[in-house]
Amino acid sequence: MKFTDYINKHHVFTTSSLSEALDSKAAAEEQLRLAVKSGAVERVRRGLLVSNRGRYEGVLVDQTELVSALDANAVISYHSALEAYGVAHNLGYVCYFRSDLVHTKFEFRGVSYLPCGPVAGVSSKALRSASGLYLATTKEQTFVDCLEKPNLAGGIEEAVRSLTTFAYLDVNALMSHAVSLGPTMVSRVAWLLSEKKNEWHVSDQDLSFLESQLGPGPYRLLSSGKVSDGWSPRWKLIFPDKNEEVESWITRF
Repeated sequence: MKFTDYINKHHVFTTSSLSEALDSKAAAEEQLRLAVKSGAVERVRRGLLVSNRGRYEGVLVDQTELVSALDANAVISYHSALEAYGVAHNLGYVCYFRSDLVHTKFEFRGVSYLPCGPVAGVSSKALRSASGLYLATTKEQTFVDCLEKPNLAGGIEEAVRSLTTFAYLDVNALMSHAVSLGPTMVSRVAWLLSEKKNEWHVSDQDLSFLESQLGPGPYRLLSSGKVSDGWSPRWKLIFPDKNEEVESWITRF
């Protein structure tokens, strides 16, 4: 394949995929150097490039397209997963993803790309964007992720507002995730399940089971934060703000 044909057909690509597609590796390197110099190709980071040629001129680059080009097995996570499911309360300028291959942060066109650990043990599913298929954490994995590390979900208020926007969840899968992570996560998840009991079709038996998984407590919705008198007695959960304020974060249908 000719170099110009390749960059006309591939929006995001790696130097290795380019070399494999072209007949001459030496010619590919020289043509790539000239293309970057002219602006026909833009370098994202070492080994990753974006074509600005032909139909790609002036076209925005999908975040998931960049991540998938770097690592086909990368998993979009945390706030970026909320955005992928269309429930994020606010849009962010950081793309969070798990990867076994990418370990360093990089930036491109005003967006920071932040690897957040390995893929092993993470529940994921294939989603589709305009640029193709990519992997994202399941709704239930996203739920516990954002409650476990709210700093990667835009903060605890953003996490609660966004998570409670989900129209439905696999409650059994969510409870299984929570129990596997221990009583603090059980307390956090159970509190939101009880608040969204009717909308998410959570049974009394489900809540009783979660209650049985709690220890003496107390637990915190936010691991560290200001002292507050906000409190859920049933779930032994200390809130980072007054009850009225925290209740206002929950999205009601």
